Amino acid sequence: MVLVERRFDEAVKLEDVRKLKRENFWCLDTYRVRFLKTLLSRDRRRMLCLFEAPDTESVRLAEEKSRVPYDRVWACSQMKGESSIFDASASEYVVVERAFPTPVTSEFVSNALQRAGWCLDLHRAAYVESYLGGDGMKMVCVFRAPDAEAVRMANEQGQVPYTDVWTATVHEPGGNPL
Repeated sequence: MVLVERRFDEAVKLEDVRKLKRENFWCLDTYRVRFLKTLLSRDRRRMLCLFEAPDTESVRLAEEKSRVPYDRVWACSQMKGESSIFDASASEYVVVERAFPTPVTSEFVSNALQRAGWCLDLHRAAYVESYLGGDGMKMVCVFRAPDAEAVRMANEQGQVPYTDVWTATVHEPGGNPL
């Protein structure tokens, strides 16, 4: 799996990005890249795109050929949550970005969730999934919660480090926002 980070100076329309992708879809096929999903921030100035690909270079090449701007491309492994979501219809997707001074492992994620699980429950937040960078130095976690502040507070009380927290909509191929 490969995660692509994008930041925009001005708010973007998801349809504009989709149009660029449609016009240059052949690039993904050429480099054996399969689009999985997009997380678009509520202010539409930040986007994470998840792909399945042979390697990061394949995604970089496909992105450059399709002329869709990006900031970073990194390999990752996905970890899924096991708990059920408390009330998906009434909650936000919340993205938590993390950077670590030393590499962490998937065990770190499991231990942090066990240690901070009560904080998530207290703030009515549910862990959905994480993407841990291949180098163990960065991670993106996705939660469902009433708002970003609930997840921020749960992370602080659970003493789980983070660099940024933001709400998002999730878009998958051919589907409507989740």
